[in-house]
Amino acid sequence: MAACSPFIAGEPCIVCPAMGALTESIIDFLCGPAPARAPEKAREIAVTGFIDCIGVALAGAVQPVARNLWRAEQGGSPESRLLLSAKRLPAARAALIGSAAAHALDLDDYAFANHTSAVLVPPILAEAEVVGASGARMLGAYLAGFEVWGVLARREQDYMQAAGWHPTGVYGPVGAAAALSWLRGLPRAETRNALGLAAAAGGGLMDNFGTQAKPYQAARAAEAGLAAVRRALAGLDAGPHALDGPGGFLQTISPQGRVDCASPASELGKDWYMARHGLNIKRYPVVGAAQRCVDAALQLRGDHDFNAAALERVTARISEGHSSVMRFRRPSDAMQAKFSLEFAVSAALLSGRLGLKEMRDDWVRRSDVQALMQRVERMEVPDDDPVYPVGARYDAVSLLPAEGSEIVSEPVYRYRGHGRNPLSRPELRAKFMNCAVFSERSEQAAPSPDVRDGQDVLPPPVAVELFERLERLAELDSVKDLPELPLEGLFSE
Repeated sequence: MAACSPFIAGEPCIVCPAMGALTESIIDFLCGPAPARAPEKAREIAVTGFIDCIGVALAGAVQPVARNLWRAEQGGSPESRLLLSAKRLPAARAALIGSAAAHALDLDDYAFANHTSAVLVPPILAEAEVVGASGARMLGAYLAGFEVWGVLARREQDYMQAAGWHPTGVYGPVGAAAALSWLRGLPRAETRNALGLAAAAGGGLMDNFGTQAKPYQAARAAEAGLAAVRRALAGLDAGPHALDGPGGFLQTISPQGRVDCASPASELGKDWYMARHGLNIKRYPVVGAAQRCVDAALQLRGDHDFNAAALERVTARISEGHSSVMRFRRPSDAMQAKFSLEFAVSAALLSGRLGLKEMRDDWVRRSDVQALMQRVERMEVPDDDPVYPVGARYDAVSLLPAEGSEIVSEPVYRYRGHGRNPLSRPELRAKFMNCAVFSERSEQAAPSPDVRDGQDVLPPPVAVELFERLERLAELDSVKDLPELPLEGLFSE
């Protein structure tokens, strides 16, 4: 697709004579009944998105980014529950902190290289409480936001991360605004304005990875999407071609201008991405690009007898694109370790697992961990996955013991939890319970008498009740049917 001509106010786009077709097709979708009539498979996966997001948000609520945003954002009308607790905040603030908690550990799901549920679920929960939306309406809103987000993100032919963009923060406001526009049933004019206002609020940088700004970028996207809808309802307008014009969102953020900003999104409401591809649910609290290599390392650990600390060399086969996301070769703390292939593989080999216990500063700094990371090499191969544009056909890990011959893992094509290799319901429940009950506190977080290392975040019976009600989300009359969670110790004045 040719790039649009330079923007000149008041002049039509010569290269894209159909300018506006994309926006109008999105508005048709959001102002119609299609999200309420999504295929059952899509709706079932959307329930998984809610379950996983709320579970990882409970684990992430003790992380510094969530607590620091709590301290920074004070005041306002008590509209919505914060993480389903008794603490009530303005909806935008509940969305901000909830999304920060959901993305804090990088254990949340993703699709088309964007962390979707962390941006969509918290604002939907917050705004559903304000408007009294049912569980079915919340699921429809989630699918509306998810499908619109996916249509926009997949129109870009180039790798956004290579240009320095963090796609979750860039596309997220529009996805959240789309979801909430449908949730509230906005008319066409207000929907168009909400999308344009949200497009003006997007942003996120790869150089913020390894700091609290990374989850903040997702949180800011959730807050911005909600604010855009509220402001559109109040009468604030936006350019009619803010999404697809020559000076609009898609063209402006495109690394090389190779983006389709002209053709309508005719697939919306017909070909559901969620039903075909699903969500990628993580089992390990590290970047998605590392998940296959962790599976490979754990496969070796389970199948062979070796002393991980004495290995002479570890080689991780990874695509060039995925390698570029993992920027920290020698991480010095847990925030950096989330984006380190060397750490992910070393931790899995040394511990035989990679969970919240390993994602602590003291664990990352252990001498054996630091020493093994020095011996991890990357074998970067082309991005030749036949289905996904960024990623190798498979990942693998090989080991060279001090004595003996090289050991090579089986190739990992789709890690366990990937949309093409999904978790079973018992596996999803196990992850949820681990996050909601046995979450281990970050050493950087301020001390609390109610939540200590190794102590339950939620009492197990409450966590079980929450999981079971979320499984029946489509049947609930209101978000108020979800239990009030005893999280008083997490957020105190």
